[in-house]
Amino acid sequence: MHFRFRGNNIQVVKSKPEGSTGKAKSVPIGSINRATLAISDALRGNCSSTELKEIEAWVKRYQAVDDLKYKYAALTLAEQIAAAIRWFETATPVEAYQVVDDTLTATTALRKVLSKRGLL
Repeated sequence: MHFRFRGNNIQVVKSKPEGSTGKAKSVPIGSINRATLAISDALRGNCSSTELKEIEAWVKRYQAVDDLKYKYAALTLAEQIAAAIRWFETATPVEAYQVVDDTLTATTALRKVLSKRGLL
């Protein structure tokens, strides 16, 4: 079994032997919602209990990696901001304008979350 990232979904694919040739053929058996990591009913219905346990273990590992990624981003945010400041000080106006809106939007969203959580 393997997993393919497809937009908002994670497609679960199983290799099955093709009838006449015996070659392995990849067959999608269902999906997992990428945002919520919810396993679809269709996927649950297409799996054995052993396969479902394998999928649930993969989801748990994927969630742990995501959690670590978010924590790392938060812990290194001040350093990244300092690096961005250095870049903005030397970037051409054309280069800077390309990222200013996204940067200000992200900063505003961060301030809202910090304020809502009572951290400001």
